Amino acid sequence: MYLITRPLAKLATTDSAFAEAGLSASVIALQQTKELPAGIVRLQDLLKAHPDAIVIVTSTAAAAPLAAHLAGDIVGQPLIAVGQSTANILTHAGLNPIVPDNENSEGVLALPLLNDCANRHILLLKGKGGRTTIPEQLTLRGARLNEVVLYERVPLIPPVFSRTCNWTQLAGIIVTSSEQAQALLKQFNTQPLTGVKWLTVSERIAQQLHQQGIRQTDVCPKASNEALITWIQQNWE
Repeated sequence: MYLITRPLAKLATTDSAFAEAGLSASVIALQQTKELPAGIVRLQDLLKAHPDAIVIVTSTAAAAPLAAHLAGDIVGQPLIAVGQSTANILTHAGLNPIVPDNENSEGVLALPLLNDCANRHILLLKGKGGRTTIPEQLTLRGARLNEVVLYERVPLIPPVFSRTCNWTQLAGIIVTSSEQAQALLKQFNTQPLTGVKWLTVSERIAQQLHQQGIRQTDVCPKASNEALITWIQQNWE
């Protein structure tokens, strides 16, 4: 059995995808997201002040309020989505986002659009406390960066499982963000997690887990259900 961390909104679709692929898996939601209306107001003001700004959308939770409230305000502006699921929400709202080949912070930073961004206005749409690598690196590159917090993560107590997890028979753990990895380690610190192989979506997360005692960490460059399933079938099955 595999254990997969996902936001609550993605729990059911991920469970179905793994079941249809014939993979035994329990999907766990450790957090849910809460939209912050003040962030939308601030974003609207920033879009008016900087109509040529590059807009980076870091997650589906950031894409949803943008698509619902302000899609008409950013038509024509450079738009980057960190992952394909995020891009799909924006595309359905009539937008045309760029998606990096590696669907993580490092993939975004490698995009040619951001290679020379000194003095360029950039709006980073994110959750409270998340995504530190992108702002750190863009600031070092001289970008005129505004971080816009559109939501916050609220712990689910107790966490929600798609199906019962057999902790003693885990074949692997899949985490798609550093925040979810740390929440899992904190919440279930009495379970035998360090001896299980882990799959992440970036070398940075893998290195962080290795430093915390996780002995085997692998990396899949994309975070979609399809990409994760294909990687597991080709490498772990």
